[in-house]
Formats: sequence, C-alpha cells, structure tokens
Amino acid sequence: MNINNTSYSDGFGIFNKVSEEKIVNGQNNTLRLFMLNTENKLFNYDELYEYILPNVVKYVFSRKRLAGIEDDPQKQMTIILEALSHLRPIENEKDKGAGGELGEILLYLFLEQDLKAPKLFSKVELKTNAQDYIKGSDGIHFKFRKNAQGEPIMQLIIGEAKIKNDLKEGIKEAFKSINTYLTSNIQDRNLLDTHLMDQFVDEEEARIIKEYITAIPRKPKETVFGIFIGYSIEYSGTSDSNDEYDQKIIEENIKQVLNLRQEIINQISKYSVSNYEFNFYFLPFHDAMRDRKTIMKQLTRGMPHFSWEDIRNG
Repeated sequence: MNINNTSYSDGFGIFNKVSEEKIVNGQNNTLRLFMLNTENKLFNYDELYEYILPNVVKYVFSRKRLAGIEDDPQKQMTIILEALSHLRPIENEKDKGAGGELGEILLYLFLEQDLKAPKLFSKVELKTNAQDYIKGSDGIHFKFRKNAQGEPIMQLIIGEAKIKNDLKEGIKEAFKSINTYLTSNIQDRNLLDTHLMDQFVDEEEARIIKEYITAIPRKPKETVFGIFIGYSIEYSGTSDSNDEYDQKIIEENIKQVLNLRQEIINQISKYSVSNYEFNFYFLPFHDAMRDRKTIMKQLTRGMPHFSWEDIRNG
C-alpha cells in the first residue's frame, strides 16, 4: 500500500544527517543525528524558516481539507495565514512553553521525509478535534513493514517532541511522555476511532487504514515511537576558523549525543518498554530554548530573515 506524504520533500536537504546508530535493546532502535548548515559559525535558521513556512499548511490541515482547496486559487493564497493562526502566538516573554511547537513541526517533517511515515494526525489536528488534546501525543504517523512470512504489519507511529537546553533532560522528558501515553492516555485512540475517516480523500485508502485500526477483527498492527529532541550544542569553537568549526561541530555533536546512548537504554529499561521500537531524531541549536522561541516568533509574524541580534536576544 502506498499513501503519499503530506509534506514537501524539496528543501528537506537543509538537514544534514551526520550519523545513524543502532541500539539493540529488544527491538531495532535507531538514533539519527542531523544538523543544519552553518554560515560564519551560526546555524542557518533562514533556511529552516524557508523550509518550514510552506509546510505549516501541510502540518496543520488534513488531506481532506487540503484537497478541498486544490481548485480554489483564492483559498490557496490565504490558507497559509489561517494555518499560522493555529500556531501559538508568543507574547509573554516569561512563557516557558514558548516556541515548543517548533519541535512538533520538526518531528512531523522528520517522520514523513526520513522515516517515510505519512501522518494521520498532527498536534494541531488533535487540538482542533479535542479540548483535552494536550494529554495526547505530538503526532500520529504510520508505515508498513513485512514480517518473515511477507505479510504486511502496520506500524502506528506515536510522536513525541522535546526541545530543551539540556539533552539528557530532553531524553528523560520524552520517556516520561511515552510512559504517560502507554499507561493513562486514551485520547489519541479515541480520536482514531472517531476522526480517522476525516483524514483521507481516497475511499480505498481510508478503507485499508480502517482495517488495521478500527475494524473488528483488525489486521496486524504494532506501536512504534518517533521522538524528536532539540537541544543546545555544547561546543562553541570561538577560536576556530569557519572551516575548522564546520568540521569540529559535527564531531562534537556526534560525541555529545552518543555519550548518552546508555541513558536511552536505561530509560527503556526503567519504563519496561523494550517491546517497542524507538526512532530518535536529534537536532542541535545554539541555545535551544531561546532559539525555538525566536524561530517561532519569526514564523508566526512572517519575518523570514534572522540576524545575530535576533538569535542572541530571542
């Protein structure tokens, strides 16, 4: 079965995969390390903005909603403004959650473009469909694999996104959210039951998905976790030349993440979740909490270019 991604692939190359590591702990768990391009020892947030902006519409709205405006040029011109209005405005400088939606958007893009797992719901769609959405996941995606007998198994991918200054804290917070999902959350499962058919334009696609999620009896399905973690890079490289910095920051970033490989294994053991597969996506920022706020502020205000003053002052 082939259901297309909703996001644009053109531009995804701004994310450079610098390492991919396996953790064998019951399942086939993978750590994927990405970095943005640098310019004068600064991550290129302009490129990030330019790739995210057209994808906000794809992130916010369902396939059915987007198909409904394909032949309406006027709505195509205004829907980006509507999509941006669904994002949380950043008005209170003391708001500790400011900019957190950036992680959810990046999670969506990595799961679709790298993992090749189309979305079923985004966080914004969960918000639209349920008042208590905040207790749900940060997104729901899916893909198929084949078992040893060649039979298709649906992988329902539950997304969690964290952007924290401290990488270890981000990992721990991700596993806390996963534990909450597994032990006490039925929100997403209810949404799948009640709103799944609203997602698809093609009736045959909807029928096939329903066979794995809501039908009785269901076809074989398993839960997989997709986790995005943004964090602050520990390397400054102030005395490096630009060329030296470009090389060393990659090396230092790989070291920073892989030094916490055992922590991830410990968290899997702590929450007794070795029966699940985990797909991690890591992306460093200069100052994660500051930069996520700055990027989302620029995005929601339609201000595409970043200066060092923008980044430094948040």
